[in-house]
Amino acid sequence: MTVADLLDTGVLAVFLALAALVAFSLLLRERRTTRRLRTQQVPPAAPAAPAAGAPRRRAAIVVNPTKFTGLDEHSLRRRQAYVAAVFRSHGWEDPLWLETTPTEHGRQQARDAVAQGVDIVLAAGGDGTVRSVAEGLAGTSTPMALLPAGTGNLLARNLDVPHTDLAAALDLVFSEEDVRVDVGWLEVDRSGRDAEPERHLFLVMAGLGFDAAMMAGVEDRLKQRLGYGAYVVSGARALWGPQAKVQVSVDGQAPAPVRTRAVIVGNCGKLTKQLVLMPDAEIDDGYLDAVVLSPRGGIGWGEVAWAIATRDRRGQRRVRHLRGKRFEVTCQEPQEVELDGDPIGPAHRVTLTVDPGVLRVRCPPLRAGAHAAPR
Repeated sequence: MTVADLLDTGVLAVFLALAALVAFSLLLRERRTTRRLRTQQVPPAAPAAPAAGAPRRRAAIVVNPTKFTGLDEHSLRRRQAYVAAVFRSHGWEDPLWLETTPTEHGRQQARDAVAQGVDIVLAAGGDGTVRSVAEGLAGTSTPMALLPAGTGNLLARNLDVPHTDLAAALDLVFSEEDVRVDVGWLEVDRSGRDAEPERHLFLVMAGLGFDAAMMAGVEDRLKQRLGYGAYVVSGARALWGPQAKVQVSVDGQAPAPVRTRAVIVGNCGKLTKQLVLMPDAEIDDGYLDAVVLSPRGGIGWGEVAWAIATRDRRGQRRVRHLRGKRFEVTCQEPQEVELDGDPIGPAHRVTLTVDPGVLRVRCPPLRAGAHAAPR
């Protein structure tokens, strides 16, 4: 585990928030990645087309246009032409392009694509777009593929989907290998007495407290410029907040009172390739995993960072690991809430549940012995 690994995620970057050099290196890396994606060209050698008369399949691509504001119109059209050429080279029809809007973030677009009979839906955007598309596809037989274009790309990282190489990500679409994964559901009771709490799907993690406050404090403009470095700035502001008084109930058990800075519940546990927040979490095991972070002062945060980086639980008081199918967290005072890295505002109570195996995803095999989705 290296310093670079620790700083490659917004959640733990704050522990060394004064290391401005790291934010600068992250900025350079983001720019190199953007340049690499911008210069993708149509591959010179295309695979052979299928035999005449073979059925032609079609994909839908749900794209978040705000993730491509750095591209001029010519570059954007060139990108779309490249993608269409790849599909044609595999004997598919040109893809159906569906853009998200400020009011429809991907769920309805995915449902419309399913209604039109497409064979697969690609989510081209950040974690929010991926989450919304997944909500539209959960419970259907239509698989989802990823064309990561965000800052975090958390699901792509957890599923080992290339997130800096467009060609490699597209190659997975034609692998014909799907896995069935769980999704999490987050119910948000803002007042503690809501008759109909809000309900949101999440794929990676949802949480409340410090991590959500840090994400809520990140300005979009700064995130576009600095990438993960923006979380360093926001995290430095949120680091020294007070502990929250909460009660945590797992699978209907009596709630346990806790003083904490953050409660994070995960469907999968990886933040980067090397940094795993929840080592026991598997996206297809029918369970949710959780960590309760309870540091006190700078030394306490150091203990938290060390425990997570080394995965050492011996004698650990600052990081508590839990597992279950239903979590209910009740806060004495409203706490900021996030899901898959996106802040959604404060709440008094949240309930998190797992919905096993309801989403098909086209990705590499999860691990040795994992079961592929039936065709």
